[in-house]
Amino acid sequence: MTDQPCSAPSAPRFLDLERGYLRNPSWGHPLTHIIHELRATIADLVADLDIASDATVVDYGCADLKYRDLFSDHVKYVSADLPGNPEASIEIRPDGTLPLPDASTDAVFSSQVLEHVADPALYLSECLRVLRPAGKLLLSTHGIMVYHRDPVDYWRWTAEGLQRIVSQAGFRIARFEGVMGLAATGLQLFQDATYHRVPRLLRRTYLAVMQTLVALFDRQSRGSRAENALVFALIAVKPSAEHDKKPAGQGRRQP
Repeated sequence: MTDQPCSAPSAPRFLDLERGYLRNPSWGHPLTHIIHELRATIADLVADLDIASDATVVDYGCADLKYRDLFSDHVKYVSADLPGNPEASIEIRPDGTLPLPDASTDAVFSSQVLEHVADPALYLSECLRVLRPAGKLLLSTHGIMVYHRDPVDYWRWTAEGLQRIVSQAGFRIARFEGVMGLAATGLQLFQDATYHRVPRLLRRTYLAVMQTLVALFDRQSRGSRAENALVFALIAVKPSAEHDKKPAGQGRRQP
């Protein structure tokens, strides 16, 4: 994993950042569009997990549980994070692994964590280990995205590269999505590069204008998302038998 296996030097610091900066973006927020788009995509993917109401779900790097409400109240929701997070029901070990038995959960949820771990292959192998046969992984992580250290930021993926590393961990890709297309991503990166050059009193207005343009361009460029996107999200399945181990294909949805 990493010196700190999740995306924060300490859980309390990350929770302050999440709640104050990312959970409820207001007018003039620099990430308004992607935050809303990612939540909508994850909500759609959660519905596609098709897990039983009494299933066990592990949130691997849970932060402040901002997606907990997308899962049924009846699931056993196991929140895993660094020591010091009051929202976590279990603590991730120093080596980044989970204190859970093999094949003990029906679904693993991981949102915007993989880019912050030093060893993505180990992280994904741990996801596979704790899943029951035919269990599912719902994962989102960065495609084309500005560097953001918290405290580290190691990885970006192409669509093919992300599917490859997940498949190499032993999963079968069942669904693959790009979140925020190439034209909108270009505008987002331009905004991020120029924001600090704007006079302080005009920054919120600048961000509001730019995020409006990002949303407008994103609506016009949905076709480019499968291969080029700010964020990628997927559902992957742990094989239940040897013949289930099929190579992942390409594109928006996999069979």
